[in-house]
Amino acid sequence: MQVVRLFQAISNNVRPVYCAIGMFDGVHLGHQLLLKHVVKKASANSGIAVALTFREHPACIVAPERAPGMIYGTQTKELLFETLGIDLAWVIPFDRTLSLLSASDFITQIRQYSENLAGICVGKNFVFGHERTGNIHLLEQLGGMCGFEVEAKNPVTCGGDSISSTRIRDLIGQGNFKEASRLLGRTYHLSGTVVRGEGLGKRIGFPTANMHCPHLKLPPSGVYAISAVIQGERRNGVMNIGLRPTLRQPQPRLQIEAHFLELDTDLYGERLDVEFIAKLRSERKFPNLETLTEQIHADINMAKECF
Repeated sequence: MQVVRLFQAISNNVRPVYCAIGMFDGVHLGHQLLLKHVVKKASANSGIAVALTFREHPACIVAPERAPGMIYGTQTKELLFETLGIDLAWVIPFDRTLSLLSASDFITQIRQYSENLAGICVGKNFVFGHERTGNIHLLEQLGGMCGFEVEAKNPVTCGGDSISSTRIRDLIGQGNFKEASRLLGRTYHLSGTVVRGEGLGKRIGFPTANMHCPHLKLPPSGVYAISAVIQGERRNGVMNIGLRPTLRQPQPRLQIEAHFLELDTDLYGERLDVEFIAKLRSERKFPNLETLTEQIHADINMAKECF
């Protein structure tokens, strides 16, 4: 799969382009239906299946105070596009200039950069352009004028409610990973890169992989039994998400720390996809490090029962 990470001309060879447009956060069951439809259309017409998405959520620019944490980062989203058969991921940085682009100009630039635009497929509630003034009606008008087909897919429902990224984020925030996984169509995982921490875990006998997960929606604070594939092998462990109140830091920062059982490997710089098996307990303050160490032993024993 080709990836273009700027709003610029894409390599085409004059084949018809069928383009799905959306944020596609989570690439959930509804997104999958839309993307698979574009792949099918492109295949039937010897065309290119394109997924046009944004690197940042538009709210990060137009309303930062309302910007949601993402389900997945861009890298994970691109990998999922590829598994669905997308030929080209068009990942556009959403900046102030793009936010001021009118709806008509946005589509005009897509046509210019993709050359032979044959079709656009979006969700029924799709809005676009400056101040969200563009909608399906306008898109259909532009399609009729410019010669490309427009298809708008109805939301996919599950349990009587529409599947949406917002709904899945809420489930993650509640710690309801089972339902989030059902709506995603795959087991929910938290992705991040291992970075250097303070080394406290190693000093007390439990070396941890400190995960950097910028801009992602996080599960509730607490201790979890987890699982991840590390260097090709499935590994179980425990994870703490929280402020580490036992350390009495003047300015505590939220930390995501994973300890994997029977693993003594340097993971710095590696990307981990962590699955949550069960919540073991809420985060709490202990009187000293000795008591905390005893509790970690108990957490690990409890986690082993989950595995």
